[in-house]
Parts: sequence; C-alpha cells; structure tokens
Amino acid sequence: MAPRSRPPHIHKFGGASLADAAGVRRAVEIVLTHRPGPQVVVVSAMGGVTDALLEAARRATRGETSQVRAAAETLRAQHTRAARALVPAGGRLDALLARIDAAVDELKPLGGGLGILRELTARTIDYLVARGERLSALVFAAALEAAGCLVAYVDATDVIQTDGTFGNASPDLRRTERAARRVLPPLLARDTVPVVPGFLGAAPDGQVATLGRGGSDLTATLLARVLGAREVSLWKDVPGLLTADPRIVPDARVVPQVHVREAAELAYYGAKVLHPRALIPVLKRPVAIRIRPFADPTSLGTEISRRRTLEQYPVKALSAIPGQALLTVTGSGMLGVPGIAARTFAAVHHEGISVSLISQASSEHSICFSVPAESAQRARKSLEETFQREIERQEI
Repeated sequence: MAPRSRPPHIHKFGGASLADAAGVRRAVEIVLTHRPGPQVVVVSAMGGVTDALLEAARRATRGETSQVRAAAETLRAQHTRAARALVPAGGRLDALLARIDAAVDELKPLGGGLGILRELTARTIDYLVARGERLSALVFAAALEAAGCLVAYVDATDVIQTDGTFGNASPDLRRTERAARRVLPPLLARDTVPVVPGFLGAAPDGQVATLGRGGSDLTATLLARVLGAREVSLWKDVPGLLTADPRIVPDARVVPQVHVREAAELAYYGAKVLHPRALIPVLKRPVAIRIRPFADPTSLGTEISRRRTLEQYPVKALSAIPGQALLTVTGSGMLGVPGIAARTFAAVHHEGISVSLISQASSEHSICFSVPAESAQRARKSLEETFQREIERQEI
C-alpha cells in the first residue's frame, strides 16, 4: 500500500440514521466536518429496506408473488424521493435515477421464481437484500458529490472477500487485504472519498454474500485494518455503549471507554449496539473505535480501544442474550470416561448450532450448556442419538 501522510478516518452510518433524505444530508454534513483529511464511508441500507425485502420474499414463497414487485416499487420510490431531494437536477441526478431503476428492475422477476420453487435459499436472500446497501451507497455518494467532495462509489464485492457462507459469511482477511489495497489507496491519494456498501462481500465465485445482520460494522473495521486507520466512527441512534439495556434499566449510563476485549464480550452476549464479530479484525491493532450518537455529532460517545483505564467501578456494563435454552448431559456413567465432552459438542456442532455458555461440574458428573431456544429440540435429538447406548444402559 502506498504510504500516506495521514491514515483515513472510517465512518459507518446505519440504516436508522439514513432513513430519509434528511438523515442522509446530516450524514453528509458529518463527513464534511472531517475534511480535508482522508475518509472512507460505509453505509447500511436505508431504514426498513432489508426487512421489507425479506418479508416480500417470504410471502412470495407462499404464493404471494406480487409482493416482490410491490416491494421493488416501494424501494424505487424511497430512493428516488431521497435522490431528488439531495441531488440538483441535471446529468448527475439523471445518472443516479437510471442506476436506481436498473437495480430495482432486476428484482421484479424474482417473485415468480420464488412462487414456483416455494423455497428461499440463503444465496437468494443475499442477492435480494444486497440491493438495499448498494442503493443507499449510490444515493449517499451522489449527495456527497453534490456537496462538493470528490467521491467514488466502490462496490463491496470489489474490496471485501469472504468464504462464501451465504447469510453469515466470514471475511477472508488475506484476500480482502489484497483486493482493498488495490482499489482504495489510489482513490485516497487523489483526495477522493470512497463510499462502500456495508454488510456485503464477495463469495469465491464472485456472487454477493452478506456478513450477517449488522455486518456494516464489520465492513468498517475490516477496512480500518486494511488501510491502517487509527479511528473508526460508528454513527448510531444511541448515545454510546450503555451500562445496561435502557429498556430494562431506565437510568443506564454511557460508558466513556472500554477495552476492545470487554466490548467484544458485551457484543457477543447481547449488546445490540455492536456487531459481535466487528472487533475481530482490530483486536491487535492500534485502532480506536467510537460508538457515536448520530443526533449529536459533537459527542464522542464511547471509545473502544486497547487502552486500559483504572476506574472505581471495574464492572463496565451488563448484557443479556434472550431466548436461550439450557441442556444438561448428566449421569453416573460420565465419571472418569474420556471423550464425553467431545461427543457432546460434536453432536451439537453436527446440527450447526452455536453454544453460548458452558458449565461443567468439577466431579465430571454433568455438562450444562445453552443454545438458542429455537434450536433446543434439534440439539436434544442429536444428543439422544449420540448417547443412545449410554441412555439405554441408564449411564446418562
């Protein structure tokens, strides 16, 4: 990567912030306040778009094939309305409207296919919902350009490479570094602001694959790692990382600073403000991630970094994972028998179920763990099949 005098500042704007033209305009103003330094912008789909597309597709598989066409027209109207409010009439607006029309028209035949197959695969879902982030990025790029910036729309599939697990893809760091360093540094060297759709990446076959809900945070931190950024601003509809869920604890406070590993634990265990995997790319990098309130751009929100601070209260925050079920494998036949734990979790792994918590008695008499409630019966059945012989002998 070509050396730069200043590392770029990465901004990520979520869907709640970009719900309409007014939100996009405010986000553009935030980017303008950070000029003239190098910047990269990552955007989510406009508010409500992803859920609307998913619901239309699900209804199409039940025979309501017109729902995809209706959702596509709503998508067109929403982005056309924002484009006309943000971009002056002329060639730039005409080009943007043409790209919106092309992206929307590609979706229309999908409803008929879903109605025939009555099946909605992860690959199809990714193909469908990717329109939201891409259209949002196109509108944002045009609005930023209209405000006087040099801008380049950069499709996420050109810079983020993944393992191709549709619906919840994992980034391939080595391939992502090669791709992103080929595309982004030349733009930054020309004082151009790259605008990248979040949440998306390329599968090995070139098809679009999503990084899981909330994956735009992960896009931002991946680009921070690749470009050697020192600061990432995740603009949210909350004042920062809070000490607890404000819906449960009304007087929850903003935590000014947390260590990156503390934040990773909170994200994994239910703190919805941050994507659970967003911190993985920067765990060992000197990057400060800030969760900042979109409604108050002057606030610094919460800093997530490797910096450690000594405070009066060592417990920073509490989080919870709802909808969990506890499973226990127990019995006198487990005592001193090697491989019980391995067989237990192999059975759960075979069903593709993630384990959130593990507790084992010191006597080796039982193993208790939690799984998502909707997966509990599948996990139990797999365990019963695995330990069928021990159950028949009443050892488990």
